[in-house]
Amino acid sequence: MSFALAALSGVLYFVGFVGYGQHYLAWICFVPALWAIRDVTPRRALLLGTLFGTVMSFGGFYWVGGMLGEFAGLGPFLSGLGLTLLCLQHGLGVGLVLAAVRRLERDRGIAPVWSLPLALTAHELLYPQIFPYYLGASQFKVTWVTQIAELFGIVGVSALVVLVNGAVFELVRAKKDQRPIARRRVLIPAGVLVACLAFGAIRAASLDDDIAAARKIKVAMIQTNLGAKDKHARADAFLQKHIDMSRRAIEKDPSIELLVWPETAYNRWLDKRTKDLSRSPLGQMGRPMIFGALLTDTAPDGERRAYNSAVITSSTGQVLGSFDKIELLVFGEAIPLSDVFPIVKKWLPMASTFTRGTSTKPLVARDGTKFLPMICYEDILPRFVRRLWSEGGPSDVLVNVTNDSWYGDSDEPIEHLALATFRSIETRRALIRATNTGISALVDPVGRITQRSGQWTEEVIVGSVPLIEDDRSTIYQTIGDLPAWAATIALAVLLFRRRPAP
Repeated sequence: MSFALAALSGVLYFVGFVGYGQHYLAWICFVPALWAIRDVTPRRALLLGTLFGTVMSFGGFYWVGGMLGEFAGLGPFLSGLGLTLLCLQHGLGVGLVLAAVRRLERDRGIAPVWSLPLALTAHELLYPQIFPYYLGASQFKVTWVTQIAELFGIVGVSALVVLVNGAVFELVRAKKDQRPIARRRVLIPAGVLVACLAFGAIRAASLDDDIAAARKIKVAMIQTNLGAKDKHARADAFLQKHIDMSRRAIEKDPSIELLVWPETAYNRWLDKRTKDLSRSPLGQMGRPMIFGALLTDTAPDGERRAYNSAVITSSTGQVLGSFDKIELLVFGEAIPLSDVFPIVKKWLPMASTFTRGTSTKPLVARDGTKFLPMICYEDILPRFVRRLWSEGGPSDVLVNVTNDSWYGDSDEPIEHLALATFRSIETRRALIRATNTGISALVDPVGRITQRSGQWTEEVIVGSVPLIEDDRSTIYQTIGDLPAWAATIALAVLLFRRRPAP
């Protein structure tokens, strides 16, 4: 029965996550697993938690198998093996969470309602993940809940969700054990939830006033519905379609002020020294542009370096700046140990190798508008975006260029978008997000998706984007994950501090 309950928690977690849309299940997904570990050893809780996390990962990350085949060129066996190893690694993380919860209850008498938020916060803060995910992202459509990310980041939303899980577990356990409810274990989480909802409602209303008063820029995002393979197999048609759709968009709506193309939409090598594209089709649009491109330069030792970049140009085609992707995707853009063991590159012939970017400066338009740039999955990394904000200075708006075609017609694009919306809440800036096959979107500073495309559709998304032109930072941008670190330290002290001798 305990294994069935752990597996049930895994199912509730992934069905309650983004792609399946049943977000309310996230508020109870830990309850079956907590019941399963209530009387077992921490080692047994580790095993049950690993089962929970593995089931959750197979349901939520099934698309990784297809991605490994498309992105890294692996066959079915190796792709399936890679997916399995990833799910087991994710599962172990959840296992460590439940082992900590059980140990604190057994050795310290600390109820899961208090220990689970500490343990999950430590997990989401520190546990290594190729594709980071957060339970709080399941609530991306529940505006009043998500606003606390301005204070604590997305991990704060996750902590709130499992705090409620702990309260529900207390209600279940008290009824099953036929004992009185420990009121503090229910009333405190209820009070915290009400306070968070009240903050969310008040803050969202305040931000709506700021959005209404802000200067706007009309943006067109070009989604050609051409995937990564088309970029090479139909190279000329790939670029020409971006050009044609952009021209038609401007003809239809001459008030468009900025064109945004997805990741590597300009599928030609472009020398980093290039400053003038006025003679190219990009310089003849008559509009400023931000587009994904493949940049290249030569290292001091003469080796040619390639970069996955975002470029900003003026309406006349002058290159105003570029940003090179810093967080490269393992096996897709960077092969681990390939510098030490070059033969690894031969084993993964489909994998690209890019040079890591170093600049954290924003892209700046001719009128002074500052765009905080992110490429691909950089928009799901809260600490990375905070680093750009801290080192490059506050920006007026966020922009992300992405290629999600590697994942097929799966739940990955909506999961990616849901995670990205929290960067708007954490910075209180709108997000412009352009992808080649979907989902392209505009997200307002409240974290609401105001416009979005379909998935695997050919569309032009046009909308007005508010520019928040001040240097104010949110509490999260100022102190970062300090509350999460405090929770992690508290967990470590409780787990490893020796109890005084009687």
